[in-house]
Amino acid sequence: MYSTYFPPQFSGAALQALVLARALRRRGHAVEFVTVRWGDLPEQDEIDGFPVTRLYAGRGNKHRELRLWANLGAFVWRRRHEFDILHSHGAYYTNAIVGPLARISGLKSIVKASLSNDDLHNVGRTLSGRLHRALLRRVDACIAISRDLMREFGECGLPSDRIHYLPNGVDTEQFSPVDAATRQALRTTLGLPLEQPLALYAGVMDGRKNIEWLARNWLENDAFGTGARLLAVGPQSREDIEGELIARLREMAVQAPQRFMLMPHSSNMESYLRAADLLVLPSRREGLPNVVLEAMACALPCVAADVSGTRDLVQHGRTGYTYAPDDAVSLGLAVREALSPCGRTLGENGRRLVEQTYALSRVAEGYSALYRELTASDGTVRPGLAGRDVTKGKEQQ
Repeated sequence: MYSTYFPPQFSGAALQALVLARALRRRGHAVEFVTVRWGDLPEQDEIDGFPVTRLYAGRGNKHRELRLWANLGAFVWRRRHEFDILHSHGAYYTNAIVGPLARISGLKSIVKASLSNDDLHNVGRTLSGRLHRALLRRVDACIAISRDLMREFGECGLPSDRIHYLPNGVDTEQFSPVDAATRQALRTTLGLPLEQPLALYAGVMDGRKNIEWLARNWLENDAFGTGARLLAVGPQSREDIEGELIARLREMAVQAPQRFMLMPHSSNMESYLRAADLLVLPSRREGLPNVVLEAMACALPCVAADVSGTRDLVQHGRTGYTYAPDDAVSLGLAVREALSPCGRTLGENGRRLVEQTYALSRVAEGYSALYRELTASDGTVRPGLAGRDVTKGKEQQ
């Protein structure tokens, strides 16, 4: 599996890749990760029992992909007898190189598009866009995680039999509902208010996620008359190099502590979701947001901007409420409705939808079936995988 970013760097796509890899490992697949070597991170690493190789990309901002492609190509060629599939988490121009690399090396390839109007932006429209389309045409399977991404892949001119719908998945055992007493105990442990309604934002603090807009409108409208406190949990954005955005958020939290709290990213996000009364996601663009899946699995009602991917999950009036992006009036209406007594029913409906469609076990089985289909075309079993014990958490793919 290739991902541009990978832990310890924060990336929703990489976290979903890791979740999927765990589920595939339980099914006997062997998985290994390759990523870009950022900063002083080690070239060889191990994350959650998965081998991780970090490769250098070029310096500067222009044509950095050429050195990355060369290093990735050398890595794949050297290890070609140990793999069956090159699986990219991302369908960007840089990621699409896995198609030609796999063909040259006698392997199969998959690219997964993670963000609408982003991964496939400008395909076929510019010089680099035409190269992007040519690379994608050499990929064996293109994965769309939302209905809009299915359409975008189709608009790239790719054969329909290579486009597959496989959404993100969520571990419904890790993320599950709790009773009122447990919720109160979690609030005590996390240092959260016991009686005050709690609305949660979880994600990176950046412009695309629109957290600053949400916080300002939450304060300016006094929580839209709900008395709720907004809790924002997540890391500083890589794009916020000087820390200007995070500093403004901290200042708001200092000025209005009864209405807004800010906390760093936590690896224990299920506890925050279980402790909250509502999830709010104001993103301007999404793919199929992990946090909404996790919130729904915890039977938490969701309020989200009506954008691609999110609207696949937040069904207005059934699993939560959507609102027009950047519209504070419709946001307020949605928050008030979701925090009303009907919120419990919304959460229960969300949990059922996740169990029926987005449970990690279902998604992993879909990938297993696709892997079998791709590798059955030549009947080859790679010697690097044959006979290997894949039950001890040290597998490679």
